Amino acid sequence: MGIIDKKVSLRNRGKLLLGVYEDEDQLMTAAKKLAGHGIPVLDVYTPYPIHGLDRIIGVKRTNLTVIAFLCGLTGFSLATLMIWYMNVHDWPMIVGNKPLVFATSWIPVMFESTVLCTAFGMAFFFFWRNRLAHGIQPELLDDRQTDDRMIVVVEAEHANAEEVMSIYRSTGAVETRERVGGVQTTIK
Repeated sequence: MGIIDKKVSLRNRGKLLLGVYEDEDQLMTAAKKLAGHGIPVLDVYTPYPIHGLDRIIGVKRTNLTVIAFLCGLTGFSLATLMIWYMNVHDWPMIVGNKPLVFATSWIPVMFESTVLCTAFGMAFFFFWRNRLAHGIQPELLDDRQTDDRMIVVVEAEHANAEEVMSIYRSTGAVETRERVGGVQTTIK
């Protein structure tokens, strides 16, 4: 898997089954029931984090920590190279009887450069991976998913639609919907 996660997009999906919830406990119950029946949950959209939900629906841990390490290593290397070039190669001066090759005064600059490159690198890769660049329209299943509703999404090709809808209803879903090609239909 590359840096950009193609599975995040809802544009090229077939039929999606959605359950809309008001309460996070009902949402957790629905996710547990779906996982218990062997139905893979595509994603869950909530306005705030619900702890433990990622383990229930089987979300894998992100690989962005590797990118953070590489960005920090880049910052550290660039700072070390810059300091060495300025103090040893380009304009060597012995000030205060400090050694030319490495001085403890280099450490704060190398640390701050490491933190700076890690922060900017992570921000860049976070926005790139999640497709949050300026001008990209968000793919909202419901406008209320950013306010007070929580949505569980299951792909219909991986599960029995009637079974999924009955699980949604039995766990207290406020609405159940189908989404085919960007058009949503509310099911009673």
